[in-house]
This record gives sequence, C-alpha cells and structure tokens, in this order.
Amino acid sequence: MAHDVPLQANALPPTTLQLYSATSLKTEHTDLLHPLTALINLCYSIGHTTSPHGVLLPYSDQRLPTKTSLIREVGNDGFVLVLFGQRSEVEKEPIASASAKPFKELGHAELLEGDELLTNFKRRAAAPHTAFASSDITQDPKVETAHDAQVSRDKVADAPKWEIICNVVHPDCQKRGIAGQMFNAVIEEIRKRGSEEDEKGIHLVITTLQELNEVYYQKRGFRTTAVKRFEKGVGGSEVGLGVVEMERMIGVEQGDVN
Repeated sequence: MAHDVPLQANALPPTTLQLYSATSLKTEHTDLLHPLTALINLCYSIGHTTSPHGVLLPYSDQRLPTKTSLIREVGNDGFVLVLFGQRSEVEKEPIASASAKPFKELGHAELLEGDELLTNFKRRAAAPHTAFASSDITQDPKVETAHDAQVSRDKVADAPKWEIICNVVHPDCQKRGIAGQMFNAVIEEIRKRGSEEDEKGIHLVITTLQELNEVYYQKRGFRTTAVKRFEKGVGGSEVGLGVVEMERMIGVEQGDVN
C-alpha cells in the first residue's frame, strides 16, 4: 500500500511524497502508471537529447516501453517513491520519482526485458575485454570522500546489495533541490528495509551515464568502479557516451555512512 513519507519539500509547496510497491501499483494504483511512466520517459528523453555534451542518445525508444515496464523493473521486493505537486491549477500530479530494488545479477533473458538499451550497455560494460577497472579511471580529487579510502572487498561481499534504478524530476521543477531530497528519501527507505544484523552495512550500486550523473553521485559518496566508453554512433549517439558503475556503502542507522 501507499503511505506518506516525510519530505522537506519547501522548494515547491504543497507536495506529498508517497511510497509504492510494485504490487500496489499493479492492483490498487493502476491509474498512476500512465502519468508516472510519462514522467520518467520525458525526463530521460530530455536529459539524453539536450545534454551540454550533445545528443547522447536519440531516444527513439522509450525508457519504459509500456505502463507495466516499471513494475517489472522494480520487482516484488523493490519500491517506488513518487512526489506529487501542483504545477498549475489542475489536481496534483507526479513531479518526481525515485526507485530502488535488491540487486541481482541479470541473466541473458532478463537483460532483454525492460530498458533494453541500458541493459545492453550493462552487458557490454561487463564484458572482460571492454570494461575498465577503477584504477584506470581519473577522478576529480575535489569530489573524493573518506569513503574512497576504499570500501574493503570483504565488507562488500557479505553486505546486502541494493540498486538505485532511477531518480527523475519534471523539467519544470528542477534546480530546486528536489532530486537531492528524493535521493535521501530512497536511502532512508533502503535503511528501513535493512536489519540490525547487517553489521557490515548496505552496499548501494548504480549504473548510469557518465556525462550526466557521475559527478552528481560522487558528491553523494559514490565511487566509480568501472566505466565503458561507447563511440559515436553506438545506440544512435551523436557524440559518444560513457556508462559507469558506481557504489557506496551505508550503515543501517541514519547518518551512518561507511
């Protein structure tokens, strides 16, 4: 079921943040699937085609091809956060959304579902002959954090692992701190689903476009673990692009970051 989640959203009052499971979206809140899918597709399309770097991806294909794509992507154990607000005199509508799910390695058949372009990039980036180790990546020292003093592999190996799937804000509502608030809300919801027995913390992972989001997530404690560059023309890109895999460890208690 959906329920209210506290959010300090003074940038665009009044707003309401609600939490949904895939099951609730599929059964109780099917009317939300269309506007939510439209919001996510709009944000990805604009971000990929109007980047300062040029057209990263033409987006002839939608990020979410159907209304049920998000349900499949989140899975039975994931969640979707939706921020509702009024951009006009009409009733409240989704203006931001973020989602996450327990991470699992995808098999070949699963890679062909959902966001085919991104999962195809994931598969290529994971290939031994094309992926680059984190030691090959030059990072801006200004965004290095104590976390980068190295997440020990033994800690990561046994920690529960979550993947942040997306974090989008309607173009009319950007530059108001909403994306950061949504990100924090996702982190706290993941923490709630952890256990006090998770002494090694929770391992967060993200796969995203380097040009758009790498520095943003580095500033939020993530480090880049692998990057794959795609030349101009791949996926219809007019300038080429990079896909990065990033990680961060968090503790199960609020404010506890490893």
